[in-house]
Amino acid sequence: MTGGPQDTTVSATAWVATRLGAPSEALETRTVEVGLPGANQVRVSTEAFCLDFNDIDTIRGRYGLLKLEPPFVPGMVAAGTVDAVGPGAEALTGRRVVGVTAGVQGGYASSALLDAATVQTLPNRLSCVDGVAMYFPYLVGWLALRERGRIRPGDLLLVHAGAGGMGSGVIQLAKAFGATVIATAGTDEKVEFCRLLGADHAVNYRDRDFVGFVDDVTNGRGVDLAFDTVGGQVTLDTFRTMAFNGRHLIVGYSADITLEEQGVNLQPSIYGNFDLVGICFAFVDDPRLTRCLGMNFLSRADGIRIWDGILQLHQQGAVRPVVGRELRFDEVPPMLEAIEERRTMGRTVVRVAPQE
Repeated sequence: MTGGPQDTTVSATAWVATRLGAPSEALETRTVEVGLPGANQVRVSTEAFCLDFNDIDTIRGRYGLLKLEPPFVPGMVAAGTVDAVGPGAEALTGRRVVGVTAGVQGGYASSALLDAATVQTLPNRLSCVDGVAMYFPYLVGWLALRERGRIRPGDLLLVHAGAGGMGSGVIQLAKAFGATVIATAGTDEKVEFCRLLGADHAVNYRDRDFVGFVDDVTNGRGVDLAFDTVGGQVTLDTFRTMAFNGRHLIVGYSADITLEEQGVNLQPSIYGNFDLVGICFAFVDDPRLTRCLGMNFLSRADGIRIWDGILQLHQQGAVRPVVGRELRFDEVPPMLEAIEERRTMGRTVVRVAPQE
């Protein structure tokens, strides 16, 4: 290898999915080559990355919209210092950043390529661990609550999986926006965690019907917004919690990712007089290029604007990163299975040791 990092490929230690299946069986540590960034890409020396539920679906081969053939390096988001830039991303040279990986893969490695349209810079007060923990929950949460849900002070919001990686940020963000928050969680410990994060009301959905709980808390009115990352029966039950003119935010399908490709019966929203609001998180350089394909995404400028708003809330103490577990690199496979089994709270972050 010759030259500096800016003009050459680098060797990286990575978790590689050598086949499709359970993370503990499919993942192996290998040395991989990470090439030079292309146009509107940056390469980072990774300091931290998050474990996401979608990573599990990808490793198991059940994510229909992201079918990767082994071997591949999973990982949708990473944070670190930029050591090489492609055309159009020169302004990010040497910056500490966090962003979505190029091709939505490659984050589980000591070096990674990021899509520059998604990249956000990290202020000195925010570590890479905290930055990567905040990235998805707060950017997706802002998109869902403010850009799509048009949340207003005094709105009633139902947050499913409130103690999880996404929900733990959304609770705080909603409170910063002036909403009253009702959270669901699967254990009493997680219910208490939701309350500590600021939820006004919280219910253990395994012990009590959350629909009846919402009806009781709202005096039969229902909620103005529901933040739904679960899908399946939870989504169908959530229809019965919606208020007149409510906005049911469809964010994910953690119950079963294959449901994403199936149709939705619109009749409940017709008779319930509430909106089904789709949420797809992506930033692109030119939204016109995806609009012609029927996909409406935010621009890079929108991302910078939203991230700036999040950082302001963080500086004011209104929101904070929620790192439930900080792991060593070698702890990844069993912790992915813990996430799949709903045994974690907050974000699970892997700290990457510097390369020799």
